[in-house]
Amino acid sequence: MSAFALVSVLVLVALLALFALEFSQRSGINLKMAINHAEATQAFYYAYGGYQAALTLLKSDTNDSDGPGDIWYGTLPPIPFGNGSISVSIEDEKSRFNLRKLVTTYGFEDKRRSVMLQRIFKLLDVDSALVDAIVDWQDSDEVQLPGGAEVSYYNYLTPALAPRNDQFLTVGELLLVKGFDHELFFLPPSARNGFSDEEYLPLVDYVTVYGDGKININTASKAVLVSLSEDMDEFIAEDVIGYREDTSFGSIEDLKNVETVSDILYEEVKDLISVNSNVFRITARGMRSGFTGVITAVVLRDSRGFRVVYYHRSL
Repeated sequence: MSAFALVSVLVLVALLALFALEFSQRSGINLKMAINHAEATQAFYYAYGGYQAALTLLKSDTNDSDGPGDIWYGTLPPIPFGNGSISVSIEDEKSRFNLRKLVTTYGFEDKRRSVMLQRIFKLLDVDSALVDAIVDWQDSDEVQLPGGAEVSYYNYLTPALAPRNDQFLTVGELLLVKGFDHELFFLPPSARNGFSDEEYLPLVDYVTVYGDGKININTASKAVLVSLSEDMDEFIAEDVIGYREDTSFGSIEDLKNVETVSDILYEEVKDLISVNSNVFRITARGMRSGFTGVITAVVLRDSRGFRVVYYHRSL
């Protein structure tokens, strides 16, 4: 009987030890999860602080043009803070091509804008026929363009889709359009095609759905400047960029000060360009203990101040 009691005690002690070990492990895991949650939350607050700082920078910009010389322009270096860091970038959305302007407010194709986007696609090694697909997604009719697709195409997909038949709401909507995928959208042409020019960025960095469609010549990239005209080749676009880095354009007429920009070219593009902006993209990153919080926002500047038209946070 005493032997049985001894065995029972030993079994009970072993069980208690196992329970204690499991409790300890669970407590350790819960503690680690709590610490990780706290660090991730702190990373987000770092990002939010960067976002607020970016708004302050934009509010301090009160001159008549937007671009080189402004306090927000260019890449801001990461700022050490506590046990982490904060980085902020501010981009002019009017430095990009506005996909919404491929169709008019009446739902018809704007052929001039379609040709502009085709020029950008050529530099990025994207099939120019895909411009038709973007137009068909947004236009109000069911007449399929040569490289496009209408409801008869999208209905046979799995899952079935329907084209918006209206202007884009977000840039990401482009991934629903015939011919577009993550690789084409997010990878630079040199990663998709080894022979492509390495200076060009992914398509996502050249397009927007915000703004009035005019291109800010103070901030536009070479690819977007080239889109303005068949006569605006890469060499002239580089001259425009070189000029503005020394002296930003104070008015669109200043474009004629660039030696390689002829009066004929200026007259052709003057209604497509501006030297200022009212819509900006803020990307703020907070980093702490291996965790990164990111806030991406698009803000619109008007007579009442700044209004947020897009806001997204992620870890």
